[in-house]
Amino acid sequence: MDSAVSARTLADHQRVFDRIWRQYPDRQNRSSSSWWWFILFPEGESGYGPQQLMFSIAARAGDRIRVNGIPMTGLDPNRDTAGGTDSFEAISVGWYGDDETVHEGLVNQPATATMARDGSIEAWADTADERRGSEIRAAKDRPLGLEATFVGEKGRADFEAWGELANCVDSPVQAVDDWSTDLVAWRRMQFEGSFDLPAGTGRLSGLCYFQRVCLNVPLFPWKWIWAFFPDGTAFSAFVPFVGPQLLRRGYRFFDSTRLERATVPIRQSGLWESATGDRIVEFDSATIEPVFTGGDHPEFAVSVSDDAGNRVGFRAASYGHARNYIDRPLLGGAVDSHWSYNEYLFRTTNLRGRIDGDPITAETTGQGFGTLEYACGLGL
Repeated sequence: MDSAVSARTLADHQRVFDRIWRQYPDRQNRSSSSWWWFILFPEGESGYGPQQLMFSIAARAGDRIRVNGIPMTGLDPNRDTAGGTDSFEAISVGWYGDDETVHEGLVNQPATATMARDGSIEAWADTADERRGSEIRAAKDRPLGLEATFVGEKGRADFEAWGELANCVDSPVQAVDDWSTDLVAWRRMQFEGSFDLPAGTGRLSGLCYFQRVCLNVPLFPWKWIWAFFPDGTAFSAFVPFVGPQLLRRGYRFFDSTRLERATVPIRQSGLWESATGDRIVEFDSATIEPVFTGGDHPEFAVSVSDDAGNRVGFRAASYGHARNYIDRPLLGGAVDSHWSYNEYLFRTTNLRGRIDGDPITAETTGQGFGTLEYACGLGL
């Protein structure tokens, strides 16, 4: 479906922005989890890549859990937030990648997080070496924007992210709000900041995606993709599913491609968002299928379409992989629930399609770069 994007006032934007600093504990339960996270796409010679960075503050309900093998206390859904401050256990994580390698564990620090309704969340811990953790706060010098600091054993990031607020592509939107999920997405933001990374220290700028999601059901398998093209056009597809991957533990795949693809989608959706932000094409059919080529990681065949004849397809050619995972003891520790969150850095190849009658090819769009999530397991 092709739809024009309506204008909104600053007050409309502010109401959504304020939800970033809420978890709504009255909805949370023993299955709940929350994330505040960025994917950064620094501008390069051929588009917004191949460098990518991810930073997140994440929380998961449970008396005791393990995140990336680190034991920590989980979020208490019955905590007291009556005073306007929300305190809970969380972990700050981050990775950095380019076309040569991915540095996982750039940040990997559990701490007690504190979130204030006036616009901040911070999760700091004093270690033997330095203060590590993270903070996300409302920008001081813009009508709406975010400032962030992440500090870990292997790197540091200090950056600002903002949108033009001209439409719902470049401003925060309430993407989902129902009994199971509260999702605020800021799909296309500018970012700029200083970074101390394994590749060196310096300033980076480009485009980024921000999301705050509060999920009140068990963590389940899904495939999700986000990509930017050189002019700022954005592409996304989302396919939550059920299949034998519900029982997967660790990072592995089935020997049979047919079995790996033996999934049943719960829903399918996609977006093609114009560079100017004035139109969004929404797709009601989407597939994201792993393709094994003998490398360390799979590639993915991506395809979306709608009844109006709009369609986009390409191969997401992986050039890096990062993984976060959560284990939660059940039945007194007799068994663990396990959920694995795989992120693949990719460049688009074999791009083809048609939007509003115009051809979509590598010649018309330039080189696209993106991140693809393939989540497996079941986080009970």
